[in-house]
Amino acid sequence: MNKKRYKIVIVLLIAAIGVMSIRLFIAVMPFKAESTDTKQGVDYIVSREKLNAAHEENSIREMSEDEIYEKALAEGNFRKAFSNIVISGDSIVKAIAEYGYLDYDRVIAEIGGNTSYLMGLSDKIIKANPKYLVLHYGENEVESKEHAVSFIIQYKKCITHLKEKLPGTKIFVESIFPVTKKACTREPNLVNIAYYNTKLKKMAEELGVNYLDYTQVWKKYPKYYYDADGIHPIGIYYSEQYLPYIFAEVRK
Repeated sequence: MNKKRYKIVIVLLIAAIGVMSIRLFIAVMPFKAESTDTKQGVDYIVSREKLNAAHEENSIREMSEDEIYEKALAEGNFRKAFSNIVISGDSIVKAIAEYGYLDYDRVIAEIGGNTSYLMGLSDKIIKANPKYLVLHYGENEVESKEHAVSFIIQYKKCITHLKEKLPGTKIFVESIFPVTKKACTREPNLVNIAYYNTKLKKMAEELGVNYLDYTQVWKKYPKYYYDADGIHPIGIYYSEQYLPYIFAEVRK
């Protein structure tokens, strides 16, 4: 009887060892990874990306030119918003490029620039062939009221020439910016700015170009928009007031 039990134990022990050996073999045996076809998924992702890109491109095409530029302005992208506008003048507008809001091909200006300067660079403006041309001159030519006559005569010649060469361009003449009382004390002739502006407005009407009057607009601006000299605006003025105002006015 003991011998029979002994045989049974031996058989069970062998069986257990066999089962454990099989499990161990399965655990350590390398399995070949199941092959997965990803092509269909990749093709789907690529097709969706192409569809989204095409949809975005179609959306842009459906936008009008003004809507595209308005979107650029809202995003603070002045370079794109002003890509068909040229601003020409003196240091007042040259600052726009110096502050980095626009490039120098959109701002054709120089410190001390006057109507004689404008006549000399008319070829550069004509070559740019802008849809809109904004002219800011007079700040450096405000002298006596009598001098306003020769200033307007020279300005008229410049604008007449530009109109002939750029028949498809909408031209805007800006008023001379108001200055502080302190600036007028330092430079007495500046008290004649208002008088010069009346002449500029009349000239614009006679030539059939647009006149932009900043007299009332400036009254809404806080004092900190003036630089220390009381004549030139500081940088934030251009981004917050001037460029948005010009953008809106030229497209009226």
